[in-house]
This record gives sequence, C-alpha cells and structure tokens, in this order.
Amino acid sequence: MAARRLVAALVAAVGLVLVPGAGAGLVSGLVGAALPSCGAVSHPFARFGDDGSYCALANNGFESGSAGWTLSGGASVVPGNEPWYVSGPGASALDLPAGASAASSPVAISLLDPYFRLFTRSASADGPLSLRVVFRGLTGNVTGILNVTDLSPSGYAGWEPSSAVASLLALPLGTSSAQLTITSTASNGDWQIDDVFVDPFVSRVG
Repeated sequence: MAARRLVAALVAAVGLVLVPGAGAGLVSGLVGAALPSCGAVSHPFARFGDDGSYCALANNGFESGSAGWTLSGGASVVPGNEPWYVSGPGASALDLPAGASAASSPVAISLLDPYFRLFTRSASADGPLSLRVVFRGLTGNVTGILNVTDLSPSGYAGWEPSSAVASLLALPLGTSSAQLTITSTASNGDWQIDDVFVDPFVSRVG
C-alpha cells in the first residue's frame, strides 16, 4: 500500500507543476509507461464486495480447452462452470487432481502489486490449493517475488471466489509481466478452477 501511495503522489506532483492541457497528456504517458495495461477490464467480483477492475487472463474460463495454459500432472479441462458466469456463458472448468499444476501465459502487469483472483471449488480435495505469482522481465527471466497463497479445501466446498493473491512490489523495475501457477497439494480428491483474472492496479490511478 505504501508503494501505491508513493506512485500516486509522484504522479500528482508532476501534474501540479505542468501547464494545463499538456500536463494531462504527460501524466497519462508517465502512468502508461510505468503501469502497462493488461487490456480491457471488467468488475467480475463486484457482487462479492470487490469493486476492483480486472483483466481476464487468456482463455480464463477454459472454454478453449487448455489454450494459453501449460498443464501437468494430469490436469485437464472438464465440463462445468462457476455458477455466476462472470465471463459470460460457459461450460468448462479446469480440473486439478492430486499433485497436478497449471501455469497461465504471462500477463502484462504494473510495477506495483497485481491482484490475481479466480473461482475455485474443492471436489473432495484433502489438501490446499497453492497459488504462486512469478514476475518476469522482457526476456522471460524471473525478476521478482514468488508469492504463495494456500487455499484450504474447507472454505471451498462449493464454488467460491478465491482470496486475492497479491505481491508487495515487483522488483526490479525491469518487471513487465507475471505468471500465475496453480498447484493442488492434495493427496486425494480434486480442485476445480474457473474464470481467472488479474487486477493490475493501472485502472486505479487517476
């Protein structure tokens, strides 16, 4: 949060010393350069008290099979969908049996902490679902923090939005994208995933 306030203050300070008209364009350019956009945004978690603007990851609802995702350990796309249809009509979800993983394609993020959220449910899983965020540079090199959030199956007996998976700050400044890796640490049962989003914070500036 301190990092967010710092960037907001810097942008505001630049705006105060610039001539009207030209200042708005320069501030917009500075924000765009520091906080790259991940694309069109929506508010998929508004009904759950989260008004953040989120971008959908590539094939975020698995309606195109595994396109845009790297699956391992028996992960597969199965019939099913979270019941709120926040990404529109759908009939598919990702299934992770014990020990299976899925990694998203890299998504453009800001220098500040992105928030990943998704819908998930435990299908008799007896262990947590691990969510990791890996920050990468322009060449695909790992640049930043590996964030870990573990979701307990007791909180996801039915479809529920996950807690927000956040980072403190993506360092160094060469960071340009983030990749979400989802792994079932259960020894029995499955986890199911649907409609994966990222809030890159860019929409909250200005």
